[in-house]
Amino acid sequence: MRIARLLALSLWLAGQAAPAAAQTRDDDRWQITLENGDYLWDIRLVRLAGDSLVFRQRDSLGATSVQKIRELRLIRKSVMRIGDGAGAGGAINALTGGDDEIYDMQTLDYVARIRAIQQILLVHPPK
Repeated sequence: MRIARLLALSLWLAGQAAPAAAQTRDDDRWQITLENGDYLWDIRLVRLAGDSLVFRQRDSLGATSVQKIRELRLIRKSVMRIGDGAGAGGAINALTGGDDEIYDMQTLDYVARIRAIQQILLVHPPK
């Protein structure tokens, strides 16, 4: 229950930044970590279809079972400009994924995973 509350809070906080996210939506990429440890990376989320999450990878569509998803990670394009005051900390965050939004699904049951993905698609609507 505690994890569900934390997920709900993080989704709400992400929703507060939705206008800024809408401006950079074209640059947003997602990564899905599956339960078996495999990764689906450099994808865009498309929709939830039954018990599968549909995504676009390059010029094709794919889908994966919601039950097999361990983690969803939003990876935003990082831009660092020399002399803007960000310093090395900005570069380190970009290189280590410090600015990524991470949604941990492994502690959620099936129904909670579906709800979480529905909320993610509301906060980060597909283009």
